Amino acid sequence: MSKIRIHQGSRDLYVNVISVNSRYVDFIIHNDLSIDMKVPVGMSWEMIERYVRLNETMIFEEYEKKKVRNHQMLPITLDLEEGRIVYRGGLYLPFLGKTDVLLRIKYLSDFDEEETKIYMEDKKNQGKHLIIKTDKDSQEFLRYCIMRYYKKCALIIVKKKVEEFAQKMGLQYNQVMITGQKRQSPLRRPRLSYQNIEIKNQLTVWGSCNRKHNLKFDWKLAMLPMEIIEYIITHELTHLKVMNHSATFWNEMEKVMPEYKECRSWLEKHGKEYEIF
Repeated sequence: MSKIRIHQGSRDLYVNVISVNSRYVDFIIHNDLSIDMKVPVGMSWEMIERYVRLNETMIFEEYEKKKVRNHQMLPITLDLEEGRIVYRGGLYLPFLGKTDVLLRIKYLSDFDEEETKIYMEDKKNQGKHLIIKTDKDSQEFLRYCIMRYYKKCALIIVKKKVEEFAQKMGLQYNQVMITGQKRQSPLRRPRLSYQNIEIKNQLTVWGSCNRKHNLKFDWKLAMLPMEIIEYIITHELTHLKVMNHSATFWNEMEKVMPEYKECRSWLEKHGKEYEIF
């Protein structure tokens, strides 16, 4: 088995070239992050190298996606209290698949007239800071503040992605109702529709779809990698067509998201980690 080195920035990857009885060239990135390139028997080395060079960008992109899926998303050293994370200044929180949001808590004095505020600041050289200004220090209240902010983020992400994938899947909907927002003007009533999107705390049930075509999603969705969010949303939209997990359901899923098996596997492996929030 021969190898070809590819280079991007400061990174090097090695592609294992394997000759097989096939008419097609196929790249496979395994769970251990090794990369195989299956080529037809007799394909010239010049042609193989040319094919690799043409696909370098794609290989690096797919490699990074696989790396994210396989990665243990949450640090194992987080402080817990009765199964819940302990919120304190200096804690790094997950956001869209990266644990890089620094939590900062600024306590107001008795002389401050400000009310509790929570907001995100993007520091150029220090990354994102989620700041809570408050005169309360209970873990229950801090968790509520963080949940409120993530719920707001989840609402924005879910609304955008539901509309995007509904269009991609050929679904027209009657209306979208986001909890806490004004109802949108109703559109033409379709054959397949969803009526409500609701963001709730559903533990490890990331999303649900009932027979009234109401979609519900967990607020912690905003913590997950974007492709996992898209998988969850696509999963629930597919239930508008098939209200079970039969072979027909997964065939419909594959039409929209060919890589759904990897996303499902990631969620099964890492989803329960987020119960601590």
